[in-house]
Amino acid sequence: MTTIDDIRFPTAEELPGFWAFDKMHAPRPLAPLSQDLVMATLSRGFTRAQAEYDCPIVASSKAINHYFYMAFHPHPDPTEVDSRMSRYLGAVDKMVPLIGKRWAADWLPMIRDRNEAERSADYSELTDGQLFAKYHEMTKWMEEMWYVHGHINFALISGAALSDFYDAVIHPDDPTEAYQILQGHHTRPVDAAHGLWDLSRIAKASPELTRIFDEHHPRDLQRALEQSEAGRAFLARLDAYLFDFGWRSDAVYDLADVPWIENPQIPLGNIARYIPMDDTADPTIMFNRAVALREELTARVRAALADDAAQLARFEELYDAAQYAYPLTEDHAFYIDQMGVVLFRRFVRAVGERLAGRGSIATGDDVFYLYDVEVRDAMANGTDHSATVAARKAELEACSHVTPPDILGTPPPPPQPGDFVDPFMDAVTSRLLGIKPPPEGEQDPDLIDGVAGSPGICTGVARVVRSLEEAGDLEDGEIMVCEMTLPPWVPMFAIAGAVVADVGGVMSHCAIVAREFAIPAVVGSVNGTSRIQTGQTITVDGTNGNVWLDARTL
Repeated sequence: MTTIDDIRFPTAEELPGFWAFDKMHAPRPLAPLSQDLVMATLSRGFTRAQAEYDCPIVASSKAINHYFYMAFHPHPDPTEVDSRMSRYLGAVDKMVPLIGKRWAADWLPMIRDRNEAERSADYSELTDGQLFAKYHEMTKWMEEMWYVHGHINFALISGAALSDFYDAVIHPDDPTEAYQILQGHHTRPVDAAHGLWDLSRIAKASPELTRIFDEHHPRDLQRALEQSEAGRAFLARLDAYLFDFGWRSDAVYDLADVPWIENPQIPLGNIARYIPMDDTADPTIMFNRAVALREELTARVRAALADDAAQLARFEELYDAAQYAYPLTEDHAFYIDQMGVVLFRRFVRAVGERLAGRGSIATGDDVFYLYDVEVRDAMANGTDHSATVAARKAELEACSHVTPPDILGTPPPPPQPGDFVDPFMDAVTSRLLGIKPPPEGEQDPDLIDGVAGSPGICTGVARVVRSLEEAGDLEDGEIMVCEMTLPPWVPMFAIAGAVVADVGGVMSHCAIVAREFAIPAVVGSVNGTSRIQTGQTITVDGTNGNVWLDARTL
């Protein structure tokens, strides 16, 4: 049986290339089937999309001790790299401005229609042959969604170009101001946040419901609400909400992670935190504020360029592309990363139930602890994999207690003046993921040097939360210290006084939402969740990207 002492990570000599731990999308060990059906299909889908832009970079993934490591590296054929480079920037200039419109016209309707069908499908009526054929087909569909996602990654270039243009024209003191011109667009996660708020207003208006929410921990709320007529009526409203927005979890790429639609503890906890708040915390107010700021910044640029027709036309061109493309940071995560993966989980659980009925595994959920080849073996031959499942569970449990290195292998040399800057790698690795070289020289032990995500300064009590379930303990005004955030975390931004995230860049979800909620945020802290303790008073300087491990006046 695997123990913590058995777990080691490869050295640079043992692992060629440069690999980054994808803590943003998979902060915990991935179940084996997720490694094959989500992680591997993602690499193939991304690489297919990148080739259509003649991008010389391919995507690779690797599970190391069940942790998800990702690499973007040159195509292995140097001749192919040279060939693509001759066309690359021209393809980017031609294709990137169209991505947002392609999403709206083609990809979103295709994905939304498929999601609508899968969330209500009854797989129990399929024969074994039909179910297993659909398993193959669903795996291909997962890769197709990642292929679309691979295109959307390039949409970040539009946002980066507009922000760079804003900086060049306005020269703002705040390094995040240029990114605020991208925000205030309607997205599906905005609808999800508003829906939770509306449910909280229903509960707040009822003394009985308010009492139930006040007296019970989120894990006990569903059972408590089931005991009264008012509670059952509220749960019916919640069920309707979850059918639209409950296909989400905080582990994102792990099929084994239980989503809201199966366990509503997290949304119930969010509602409980919203109930005491007055109407000034309404997410609609925050959203409208972001819209107004975007319009103000847009007007500022237009005024500055009023006498320069060519530059003004260039701004309008960049703005048109970005206003379609940038909201995809949120919307693609809702439809692909979240809903798409959770719906795949729903189908895979049906496969697991069928295999459990045939004696290959003990329970339906045990299917997540098999690799793809083992699932196919069980489908075809009825092989008993119960012992394998037990060993894998112990292995993942041991791996969950280690801290994986942020990077493995050999980092590329730092860029030199005059080096070619790949717009795709700049947008994805630097501005989205916030990957940067480690600091050199002696470091101030009281300072975490991160990335400026959202402006402002906040001194307050920290709460370290490594999951949405833990985030349910966040008190109003506390500083939320987390590994990452994705769309399901949006309600927590209405509660937090500031945010510190281990991963992410200025165009990451965490930075975007913090700016829309007008709270300071430092992202890319790398090890903030390790260096900061719950209850510690810290100071977050979101304008300069600094976190001070004490209270101080700046």
